[in-house]
Formats: sequence, structure tokens, C-alpha cells
Amino acid sequence: MATATKTAKKVTKTATKTVETNTLTARGIARKGALAYVGLYGAAYERAQLRWSQVRSTTDGLFDQLVERGEEIEVKATEAFKTTQTKVSEGIEAGTERVKAVLPASANDRVAELETEIKALNKKIVALGKKATTSAKTKVKMKTEKTSKAA
Repeated sequence: MATATKTAKKVTKTATKTVETNTLTARGIARKGALAYVGLYGAAYERAQLRWSQVRSTTDGLFDQLVERGEEIEVKATEAFKTTQTKVSEGIEAGTERVKAVLPASANDRVAELETEIKALNKKIVALGKKATTSAKTKVKMKTEKTSKAA
């Protein structure tokens, strides 16, 4: 029986050393993993700083270039709009003339009368609109009364 207890003690000591060794190894692995994680973020930060400096150096004059391009496009768009507007107004006038030619002569005179009447009414509307805005401004003025506290 004495031999059985000696063997059991040896097994117990060996198992304890194995557990301690595994624990130390696990701590070391966890520490190395954490350090690798921090190192990864450090490398990513340095890489981002490098890309930021590259982007900044290439885009220093970009805003001014974009403004110039925008001005060029604005000029082209304005010219295109004006030519289109001229073409459309000429087309409408030509169409109006064709319609007037088809209608009887008395109708043509009536169209001219109505056009002059419309112009006169538009002028009146504009004048009334101006009067309304000026009268509204005068109504807004308010008098304030001074109040004093009774002591």
C-alpha cells in the first residue's frame, strides 16, 4: 500500500505543475494578443496619417480649380439658356402669326386688343402690389408707451 500513495503524490505534483504552466502560457498568449491589437491600431493610425498628408497635398488647390470649372459651366449654361429662350420665343411668335393668319380678320383685331388689355392689367397689378407693400410697412409702425413703477 505504501507504493500506491507515493505514486498518487507524484501524479498530483505533476498535474499541479502542468496547470500552473498552462496558466502562465495562457496569460502570455493573452498579453501578446492584446499587444498585437494595440500594435494593429498604431499601424492603422500611422497609415491613416500618411494617407491624410497625401490627400491634403494633392487637394490644396482643388477648391480653386473647382470654382474655376463652376464659373466656366455657369457661362456655358447661361449662353445655352439665352439661345434656347430666343428660339422658343421666336417659335411662339411664328405659331401665333400662323394662328392669326388662319383666324378671320376681325378675330385678329380682337386678339391685339386683348393683348394690350392684358399688358395694361399687368401694369395695374404691379402698381397695386407696390402700394400694398408700402402701406403694410406704414401700418407696422407702432407707438410704445413709457411705463414707470410706482415706488
